[in-house]
Amino acid sequence: MAQAKKAAARKKTATRKKAATASKAPAVPKSVSNAEAKAKLQEKAVGQAEKKVAQAQTKLDRQKNKVDTENGKLAKLRTDLAAKRDKAKGKATAAAKRAVDTARGKLNTQRLKLQDLRGEAKLIRAEIQAAKKVVTRENKKLRTAQRNLTSKLREYQRKLAKKEKAEQKKAEQKAKRAARKSTAKKSTAKRTTAGKKTTTRAKTKKAATRKSATRKTPARKKAVRRAPARKKAATGSAS
Repeated sequence: MAQAKKAAARKKTATRKKAATASKAPAVPKSVSNAEAKAKLQEKAVGQAEKKVAQAQTKLDRQKNKVDTENGKLAKLRTDLAAKRDKAKGKATAAAKRAVDTARGKLNTQRLKLQDLRGEAKLIRAEIQAAKKVVTRENKKLRTAQRNLTSKLREYQRKLAKKEKAEQKKAEQKAKRAARKSTAKKSTAKRTTAGKKTTTRAKTKKAATRKSATRKTPARKKAVRRAPARKKAATGSAS
């Protein structure tokens, strides 16, 4: 009973140790964690660069809308100037000439405004191109960081597998040793029991022989006792 209890306790402790090792995952090495952090930072950088491109694109769209509206205004001013010129040609008055001059001034102002807007749109396009270049550069960095991370992870997984294999081998060897010990104990126990049986058998045999010897000895004594009587009878008949 005591041995069974001890065996049960050992099994419990072994299962607890196994559970503890299973729940306690091996710590990730610093090289892997650093590579992961770099990859995450690079992802953020790519996201920010893409955001800048999107912002510049929305800015360009607004600028295009402005250019379109100002183009419409310019077209109206052109038609207005053409109408006033035609009127001035029909009636060459000072008022008609003044109206033509004012319409021309407005048209020139609108042209300048439109030129400025187009210049701004050109700058925004250049900004978009620069932002796109930044995105490509950051994406390249991200790919490098991801490659580095995957290589570090593979190396770490390889090491883990190697360690696990070694531990498994160690456990197998331990189990083999334990099995050998148990078989050796069993064989020794068998030998001892066999030796005990032989000794008991020998003892029983000795006891039996002693008993038989003790039983036989009184008969011999009687035979000895009878022998002198016979001798006495023989001497009486002779006389």
